[in-house]
Amino acid sequence: MAFPALAVALILPFLASAQSVRAASWVYTANEDDGTISVVDADSGKKRAPLRGLRAPHNIHLGPDGMLYLTDGPASQAVKVDPDKLRIVARWEVGRGPAHIFMTPDKRLLLNTNTESGDVTVTDAASLTTVATIPVGKSPHGLAISPDGKFAYVANLGSKDLAIVDIGARKAVASVPLEDSAVQAWVEPGGKFVYVTGLHSGQVFKVDTASRTVVARIPVGRLPAQLGVTPDGKYVISCDQDSAQLSIIDAGTGTFVKRLPLGTWTHGITFSRDGTLAFVSNTRSDDVSVVDLASLTEIKRIKVGKGPNGIAASYPNSPIKK
Repeated sequence: MAFPALAVALILPFLASAQSVRAASWVYTANEDDGTISVVDADSGKKRAPLRGLRAPHNIHLGPDGMLYLTDGPASQAVKVDPDKLRIVARWEVGRGPAHIFMTPDKRLLLNTNTESGDVTVTDAASLTTVATIPVGKSPHGLAISPDGKFAYVANLGSKDLAIVDIGARKAVASVPLEDSAVQAWVEPGGKFVYVTGLHSGQVFKVDTASRTVVARIPVGRLPAQLGVTPDGKYVISCDQDSAQLSIIDAGTGTFVKRLPLGTWTHGITFSRDGTLAFVSNTRSDDVSVVDLASLTEIKRIKVGKGPNGIAASYPNSPIKK
């Protein structure tokens, strides 16, 4: 049955508006060079005043509790930020040279890597007190937590391996040799594989979480830093810093799909919850690229603070208000 022209005219603007709202996201970047957190609306390009008062924020994470968590390396601190009011709620001491920080799915714990002290700090999320310090290897950097919250996967730059931490037991239980400086890890949505970037070899390592072995080595660009798996599990995307591009890989087949040039020194990546967009920090061009995941094209580039490194995104259905 055909819709009357008037009904179509009334419905189309509503659909367009709904689509825009679903895609909208506040994006947060940790800007190491000017000590700020930038906040931009990726849909409209609108910016909020940046958060100041940090020394050199490295990585940033939007926790399942709706709060932002970040590491401030020179201060050897982790920081909790209210993203609605954009103010610092708390700071606490962690190890030396903190890098990546994530909250467990049950919202009870925060884990962060400490590159200089070679360990992971486990923090009680309610009291913000340290409950464990776990040695994991040399120069740990990237961190990923399994979907069930049982394991943490730690990318070690110095010892060139992937350390596997049993979060409940509060200890490292295995190590997967990679023979390259591991920068970051990302567990795919099903939890069966973890992907790790190899800095100098220009590869992404695919690790089977059951056998704890490398099952594939996927060539990407030069000096890959962060990577991500799209929420639907379809693509693995590597940020290739020195190539100023994304390498987009079919997760199912491991085959190369596309090379997408972006800003200078592509570094961090995150996604919109609906899986339609990727947000990428370009550290040396001081901007964020917005990538449409259907067409695999860059649709927007937004200026942020100086030296954006880590990146996080909030969503219309999150507890964070616009």
